[in-house]
Amino acid sequence: MSDAPYSYWVGMDIPADTTAAALADFNHFYTNTHVREVLASNPGFLRGRRYELAQDDRRGPRGPRFLATYDIESEAGALGYIARNDGPAAERPKYSQGPTAWQQHTTAWRLMWQRMVKVPVSAQTGDAPYIYLIGMNAPADATAAELAQFNEFYTDVHVPEVIAANGFVCGARYRSLRAFLHPDPGAPGFLAIYDIRDEAAGRAHMQSRAIPRTGGSTLSEGPRVWQRHDTLWRLTYRRVE
Repeated sequence: MSDAPYSYWVGMDIPADTTAAALADFNHFYTNTHVREVLASNPGFLRGRRYELAQDDRRGPRGPRFLATYDIESEAGALGYIARNDGPAAERPKYSQGPTAWQQHTTAWRLMWQRMVKVPVSAQTGDAPYIYLIGMNAPADATAAELAQFNEFYTDVHVPEVIAANGFVCGARYRSLRAFLHPDPGAPGFLAIYDIRDEAAGRAHMQSRAIPRTGGSTLSEGPRVWQRHDTLWRLTYRRVE
C-alpha cells in the first residue's frame, strides 16, 4: 500500500505455456526497464510496485496474473496521464519493445484510483509482501444519503473489523477515478487494499481463504445499503521484487 493520493494500475497476463527462462526475461525487463520508463515518461509518477497473483477469487478467475501499481503524487499527475491517454497517439510515451514474452502479453486492467482514507490513519505503510484486494460496487440505485451511509459504515466499521479479524497491518479505501480497461461487467467503483505483514501471515491468509466458510460472518451486518453491495473480486497478490 502507498501513501500517495492517486494510483494507476496495469494488470496483464502472459501465455500459460511461457517457459521459465522466458518468464525470467519478462520479469527482468518489466522491473528494470518498463517500470522505469513509465516513471520517467509520466510527470507526477513517483514509483512503481509489481505483484503476481497468489490467490484468485474463490468463485473463479477474476484477477490478471501480474499487477503493476504506480504511485501518483497529485491530482495534476493523475489528470495529466488521463489527458495523454485521451489525446493523439503520437503524443503518448513510447516504450521499449521488450523480450518475446513481453511482446506476447495481454493487458486485462488499466485503472486509475483516488485514495479516500487509510485505516488507521497513523499506520506506517510500506512494501508489504502480500496485499489483499477487494473491489466492490455500491447499489446502483443508492441515493446520495444512502451512499454517504455506505461509505461511513465501510470506513468506520467494516475496514477496522476486517483488519482486526485478519491481523492485517492496515487498510485503505479508494474510489475509481477512471477505468480505461476492465473485463465485463466493468471495473468496481470502490477498492479496499489490506497490507499483510509477512510471508507467514500471507500463507495463513490464503489458507483461510481456501476453506469455505461455515456459519455466519463475525463482521457487522451494516445498514441495508451496505448489505446490497456487489463484490466483483477478492484477490491476494504477492510482491515481485
